[in-house]
Amino acid sequence: RGASSASSSASASSVSSMASFFSDRTTRARVMRDAMRVTRDRLGTTTAATATATADDARGASGALRKVLTRADLTTLGVGGIIGAGVFVLTGSVAREHAGPAVAASYALSAFTSAVTGLAYAEFAVAMPVAGSAYNYVYGTFGEYAAFLTGCNLALELTIASAAIARGWTSYATAAFGVEARRARVRVIDGLIEIDLIAGIVVCGMTALLVSGAKQTARFNAAVTYASLVVVAVVLLAGAPEIQPSNWTPFAPYGMRGIISGASVVIFAFVGFDTVATCAEEVANPAADLPFGILGSLGICAALYCAMCVVITGMVSYDDIDVNAPFAMAFTAYGMPAIATIVSIGAVAAITTSLLLSMMGQPRVFMVMARDGLLPKWFSRVSEKHGTPANASIFSGAVTGALAVLLDINILAQLVSIGTLSIFCGVNLGLIVSRCAPRDDDDFARRAPALKRAGALFVSSMAFGVDYRARARISWFGAVALAAVVASACSFLTLPMTHAPKTFRAPFVPFLPALGVLLTCVLIAGLGALAWIRYAVYTVLCSVGYLSFAVRRSRESPEGVDAVELAVVDAADADADADAGDAVTLLPVSARPSS
Repeated sequence: RGASSASSSASASSVSSMASFFSDRTTRARVMRDAMRVTRDRLGTTTAATATATADDARGASGALRKVLTRADLTTLGVGGIIGAGVFVLTGSVAREHAGPAVAASYALSAFTSAVTGLAYAEFAVAMPVAGSAYNYVYGTFGEYAAFLTGCNLALELTIASAAIARGWTSYATAAFGVEARRARVRVIDGLIEIDLIAGIVVCGMTALLVSGAKQTARFNAAVTYASLVVVAVVLLAGAPEIQPSNWTPFAPYGMRGIISGASVVIFAFVGFDTVATCAEEVANPAADLPFGILGSLGICAALYCAMCVVITGMVSYDDIDVNAPFAMAFTAYGMPAIATIVSIGAVAAITTSLLLSMMGQPRVFMVMARDGLLPKWFSRVSEKHGTPANASIFSGAVTGALAVLLDINILAQLVSIGTLSIFCGVNLGLIVSRCAPRDDDDFARRAPALKRAGALFVSSMAFGVDYRARARISWFGAVALAAVVASACSFLTLPMTHAPKTFRAPFVPFLPALGVLLTCVLIAGLGALAWIRYAVYTVLCSVGYLSFAVRRSRESPEGVDAVELAVVDAADADADADAGDAVTLLPVSARPSS
């Protein structure tokens, strides 16, 4: 993935060429046609072998991340990244507006979906132990364009999740001092813009810590995570005796539709395990430690989430639960201010680690995309002093801070969930394709049978999800769609599945990842119109960015800019990009990573 940078004179010439490009309608149309042709040619033709074959070259060019993380580090990173994001931040709003006391069922459904997807992540992470997580996995199965969209959604997902968590930090920090959260914010537009300066300051502090080094981050996270788990135990022990079973009636006031809708929102509470996979390049023993870290952290947090939801909905009627700080306010209402203060402090600790880990994943996604030429090379530079992607970390912190200061938490949660679910769906599909598509063959015709089956599985799963969301029951159309899901999954058995890795492999392929695809599609269908609009607009914007910039600069362009026949770029820029393309060399088969 290595590529030499263009000279300053070439860059200046490129700027003037781009000005000419935007002023010439005929040239612009031809450029976009050529870019779309190249995109079509690359779709689905990248194999897992070629996706990882030049990772060492990229690390050599931009700087390598230090392999300092152990199994214990990964588990605490995962638990720290997961445990604060959902139960302390979203439980109140989801219980009141979506699921009622059945919010525990929403978390259980999200946890099961995440666990199925986590198995796919674990297999991919062991096979491709480099930074980037889902971006790399999709790259190796569906090609560059799909990977670019995945990387953009992954970066947006982590950014918005971080902003939402930072605003939750403000809510519990003010509660610890007996101050209402609304007094620490300035409302500009009701339900949309609410200025929160405290959240911005916290994001700045986390950014500074992330730049300082991965090991330092892991140590800080471990200390705070253990404190958070102690507070979770306090919540369960102090709250359980106060449970009033009458508060659980009705258990699901909004029905199954509400449970699914709630699960669609809280799915982002499990993003922390994705951060574990994102840090794969910094793991000392990825084959043994990555699966343990991913699945172990998911299991621990799922059990704690469900238990805490049972306690809070038993203590307080779902329509009286405080949206900003549900647990602290519940104990205050029961005349236990000391416990409420402890819970608030512990929640601040838990949310701090969750914020830290969410922000840790963003810059590594930017770094890997920049290595591939899909983003400016500036993002790929690793600090020689700290061994971290400092440039990308600072940029991520600035964007996250701006969102945290401005946007309401409910808007942020809806925006992030659809990106998370689409990524989960892509990884599950990618696992099936990677098992049965030719590994070392970039010929689309030979990979087409697996890709077509994956497309049929996705379409039938989405059809079932949309129908079930609309009717809240399985209709005749839903039954047909569900039968098509089963048939699509079984159709993979007609292809040879000879590419299972030797170190760690997900069980029951293709059926378990097919179930993951179905579940993610059902949850996607359960989101509101705002999330769908966001996803459509963002996808269009990313596609324009890919066609206008990334497609001609990526490592898939062996002739640089000439690959899309950009006549507006002069000879100097073309030569620089051609040199970058010539620098890309694939390792021989014997030297490729085994999987």
